[in-house]
Amino acid sequence: MNKRLVLLIASLVALAFGAAVLLANNQGRADNLADELVEATDVLPENEGRLVIVSGTPQLADGGVLIDEEANLQVENAVFYSRVPYQKVYVKEKAEVVVDKGDDKVSEADDKKETRYYVVEDWIIANHERDAVVTGTARHENPAPLNMDSYHASSDLLLSGFRISPADVSYYITLANGRFTPEELGEACEHYIIRSEIDLQPVMGEYGYGMLSSGDEVGDVHVHFDYQTLESAEAVTIIGRQRGDELVLEDEDLVRESEQVQQGVISKDEFLASIASRDASSKKYGIGSLALGVILLLLSIL
Repeated sequence: MNKRLVLLIASLVALAFGAAVLLANNQGRADNLADELVEATDVLPENEGRLVIVSGTPQLADGGVLIDEEANLQVENAVFYSRVPYQKVYVKEKAEVVVDKGDDKVSEADDKKETRYYVVEDWIIANHERDAVVTGTARHENPAPLNMDSYHASSDLLLSGFRISPADVSYYITLANGRFTPEELGEACEHYIIRSEIDLQPVMGEYGYGMLSSGDEVGDVHVHFDYQTLESAEAVTIIGRQRGDELVLEDEDLVRESEQVQQGVISKDEFLASIASRDASSKKYGIGSLALGVILLLLSIL
């Protein structure tokens, strides 16, 4: 490739990179945030809709009590809860099968393969659609979907009076998996079982937790119950919008996604100082890249 063309391409790349860095680095971001950002230790009406910085250790709102009224189950200190009914059905799967190893019996390069389909029994969510008939070496008729709904619930976390989503601080909280015993399910779920009109029995699942089961044949149902409790939480700092009593993380021009949730307790002044330092460093890289691009462009012209 012509040397002049190489220099021209390199100069354009450097100029584009430098311009992109400077555009992404909003000049005066710290100064603008100084006026916009409010340091909050509680939910105040005058901060509604404003960008607030809040620090502390997340705690479960309302004691983390999650209630499944349909199944008559209740969990405390819970972050997530789910009840999912599964039904065993026929499904068709496929696999690549080697039918001829070719001349080279060691290498797979000349292997001749074909796709073969086969029918297996598998568990799917009970009310999901499925093929009415699945054909393999034989014809298999599937049971119809059941009128059984799943149920999912989650608790909010509290941070200095603000409700926050567990998903926003998932990296900074530790959860423990919980399960019900067959005895607990048998005592609580009597009316749920009656309403289902299915011969469900509380049993111990193969993974060592209680579930409701009508058997293990095609058409049978397993109802799984899962929940996760809050084991521990680290102190965090969140920058978000106050919406009612919620702290909401939204797309912001002044606060980057990586800055919205940070480990530890960080004051407004500390946060502004850190972004001023980072942005100044980025600005130097951008200016340097632009300068290099100009030099390379001149060399390509000369």
